[in-house]
Amino acid sequence: MIFIDTSAFLALVNEKDKNHAAAVQFLEEIKNGKIRVKKLITSDYIIDETLTRIRYSVGHNEAVEWGNDILASRVIEKIEIGSEIFGYAWELFRTYYDKKLSFTDCTSFALMKKRDIEKAFSFDGDFEKIGFFLLPLRK
Repeated sequence: MIFIDTSAFLALVNEKDKNHAAAVQFLEEIKNGKIRVKKLITSDYIIDETLTRIRYSVGHNEAVEWGNDILASRVIEKIEIGSEIFGYAWELFRTYYDKKLSFTDCTSFALMKKRDIEKAFSFDGDFEKIGFFLLPLRK
């Protein structure tokens, strides 16, 4: 299983993003079976954050188009951050006072820990700080 973070979605959507080519190549490798993945997962918090960031960095139409695509996707499992994961995220947020983590990142970390997901399709180094593996691998 691989968790998909906002930074990966943004890189896929925004051709001007410095990670665009790497994100597109990684997704193509998944699609053509070069990289085998049992399941792709994201959360409602990541969808929220991504919609907002696409809206402000690329445009409203692109945000709506991406939103329609992600909400209709049967390839990516979308998990709601319920009270249990929210509570665990709050614990992580309080615990990691020495790291500048967003609360949304903490919800992702909590979800990943609860689901035993070790890998994130992300360009956010905070995942590595907490002990997860980033994909695509950096050169």
